[in-house]
Amino acid sequence: MTEEPLIRVRPYSAGDEAGILASFNVVFREVCGADFVDRDLATWRWQFAENPQGHRILVAATEDGVIAAHYGGLVYPAATAFGDATFAQAVDSFVHPDYRRGLKRPGLFVRTAQPWFDFCAESGDVLTYGYPVPAAERIGRRLVDYKMLRVVDYLCADLGAASAAAPAAVDVAPLAQLGPEVDALFARVAGERACWTRRDASYLDWRYQRAPQGGYEIYAARRDGALCGLMVLRPEHELVPDACTIADWVVGTEDTETADALVAAAVARGRERDRRTLLAVFADGAPEHAAMQRRGFVVTPSSNWLERRLAYRSFHEQMTAEWLAEHWWYTLGDSDLV
Repeated sequence: MTEEPLIRVRPYSAGDEAGILASFNVVFREVCGADFVDRDLATWRWQFAENPQGHRILVAATEDGVIAAHYGGLVYPAATAFGDATFAQAVDSFVHPDYRRGLKRPGLFVRTAQPWFDFCAESGDVLTYGYPVPAAERIGRRLVDYKMLRVVDYLCADLGAASAAAPAAVDVAPLAQLGPEVDALFARVAGERACWTRRDASYLDWRYQRAPQGGYEIYAARRDGALCGLMVLRPEHELVPDACTIADWVVGTEDTETADALVAAAVARGRERDRRTLLAVFADGAPEHAAMQRRGFVVTPSSNWLERRLAYRSFHEQMTAEWLAEHWWYTLGDSDLV
């Protein structure tokens, strides 16, 4: 009988990133095929080591340093009805192909995932979530108390037919510097939402301006010179083929004039880049979800390309499925999909 290698599940330790990347690239090259581009160290450092909120990483490591399995978490600062908190998005869960079969049950994926959720709870996170592939979701529901909140639909507008009038009272222009006025804008609108990522200058700088892959553009809306809204665009993005994507949004829920101005800017930018579709995601219960439909966006199933399922596990007794479905406000920027 062949002995299984000794594998220890433990938190990330400095230097593990080389092994994590080596195994990650093996796994996802196998999954994604010839078009896959290896993840580099700069991207890993930005996602995890440079995140102002820290990270949540468990690895299953062999005695000779091979990362046989991995469960990672991107940590987001959150503002909730119950106070400031942190959320953790589960990302990059994998088992190296050489370690997928063995005599031990449960398998290595579950043996890494189960303590990861405990790790997040012990770290103070009130919510963990992710967009698992169907196989991982089935395992999660059965063995780690992962629950599905909803299938995520997209909001899509045809840029060839879109009509977006820009209100004269609101000026929109690219924003190069994130500073105190951004914090002040977030503070003004934060109370309108009961559960969302804290989109202050520190977070937006890390999430978009410092991202090594680039491609994000931040737009500021001003009324009489004062900042009244922010939008993050990724003008070329292929989650939906040939899309210009609204990645993030900080606008008062009742400020339709500012929202109209930012949508008009997104339409213009998408057309400049010869894109076909303007894409956005807002939670089904968010006012913006209905408001975008009134602006010509059409609810479009993500399953037209690849179905995206939002799953979660809550560590706050009041953040039930019903409460989250009604109150959790998110955009694509709250994911690693954009």
